Amino acid sequence: MNKLTRTLLAAGLAFGLAGGAMAAEGHSHGGGHAATLKLDQGKKWQTDEPARKGMTDIRNALAGSLDAIHHGKMTPDGYKALAGKLEGSIHYMVENCKLAPEVDEQLHIVLEQVFEGVDAMKGGQHAMDGAVKVVMALDAYGKHFDHPGWKPIAH
Repeated sequence: MNKLTRTLLAAGLAFGLAGGAMAAEGHSHGGGHAATLKLDQGKKWQTDEPARKGMTDIRNALAGSLDAIHHGKMTPDGYKALAGKLEGSIHYMVENCKLAPEVDEQLHIVLEQVFEGVDAMKGGQHAMDGAVKVVMALDAYGKHFDHPGWKPIAH
């Protein structure tokens, strides 16, 4: 995903996930996200059904490719196809999530890691590193967001 596409998608997340312009206030979506992922006063952040579906779809797409990734059998085209599936799940969330601004801001931190992983998977040379980055983002999501039935990816 090029920088312009990522910026536009991040802007869409700001408006789509939070359900309004208020979510865009105070967000920084450029490179080097300065915000730190944290809990909601010691508890996991509440999610909505579209966020859970999107994140589950990302998790399942990656989990379905782990064997090929681990054994070095994933082709560059395979990584690109996987990246496309992940982008589709992100687009679904952009169109359907209605999270509170503070939850939205925290989810952005996780999704920025997913974006970086997708970029690496599309680039080919560091595709496996990109998949690892997405796994790490999914782990962080599971530790910080209330998602009944969430299962981390074994790695």
